Amino acid sequence: MKLSLTELQDIRRTLAARIVFGLSTPGTEIAALPAYLAPPPEGMTGRAVVVDAGGTNLRAAIVELQPGGVSRIVAGPAPAKFPGGPEVAGDAFFDVQAELVERLGAVQGLPVGYCFSYPSETLPSLDARLLRWTKGVQVAGVEGTCVGERLGRALAARKLRPGPVRVLNDTVASLLGGAFAHGGASPAAFIGLIVGTGTNMATFLPAGRIPKLKTGHFVAPMAVNLENGNFNPPHLQPFDADVDASSENPGAQRFEKAVSGAYLPRLFARLCPDHAPLTSSADLVRLRDEGTGDARRVAGDLLQRSADLVAAALAAVADVLESPPGMGILAEGSLFWGDPRYAPRVQETL
Repeated sequence: MKLSLTELQDIRRTLAARIVFGLSTPGTEIAALPAYLAPPPEGMTGRAVVVDAGGTNLRAAIVELQPGGVSRIVAGPAPAKFPGGPEVAGDAFFDVQAELVERLGAVQGLPVGYCFSYPSETLPSLDARLLRWTKGVQVAGVEGTCVGERLGRALAARKLRPGPVRVLNDTVASLLGGAFAHGGASPAAFIGLIVGTGTNMATFLPAGRIPKLKTGHFVAPMAVNLENGNFNPPHLQPFDADVDASSENPGAQRFEKAVSGAYLPRLFARLCPDHAPLTSSADLVRLRDEGTGDARRVAGDLLQRSADLVAAALAAVADVLESPPGMGILAEGSLFWGDPRYAPRVQETL
């Protein structure tokens, strides 16, 4: 299961080539979706409503940006469990989020940043059309629709009148947050990284490096949501193929299925069918640290391989960025920070 340095270098080169192809060609394995957002200007201040539709929970809050790259939460966060399953229709999904905003109190006129953590095509209007559900989530009647518009309708139905809704991916949000905190200072380049229920990366690229861009007036560097969870890397194993074949979306998100917290327990179950089922990456970490025998070894190997794959992916993005003199990696996610050995392993392999 362990990947050699030669195999990791092959994964790095393959992903870098597919990112470059995705920047020029719509509908490819690496979607490389333009986010139509420039790096935040130095000195940005103000308040906004934020709504986060993540892999497990829904949250809403009012945040305030202050000088010097400082941010603070002034109301919330108001949480709710992620509604899903065939019995949940799309309208109910958006109404749950509108109810969270209502719990925050006065929101009239505040812009809404909608952090929507699923593969979506961002439009120049800064709405986004859901391409497909991932991370084992499925809500009927949402794929193919514009999620910002639908959240706006749900807010209006509750007589809430905030400002415009602007949609961004969680990975792009991580990227922008890191760039805001640095306030335009070094490093020269940034990568936003999520490793939790799912996995993804985003980065800033000059508009001229994105040949498929739909509008010619955007000249600043632009955030690009890579959607590299859909990468089909070389050097996966037969057990990866078995888990993929039994998943909700066979053939898609092969990198995510080898890396993320939603799928590591399924890989473990395939390798250790007689062991009690695990439900989360936290269970895997606990088994590696406190378990015994083959199960402990398999848990550790899966976590280590996940970190090594993430390191290879980061190296691929650095190659696409043409190895800038300095690079900041803004990492978030329950697996990346929930396992105390994960970030050090990524750094060591990188």
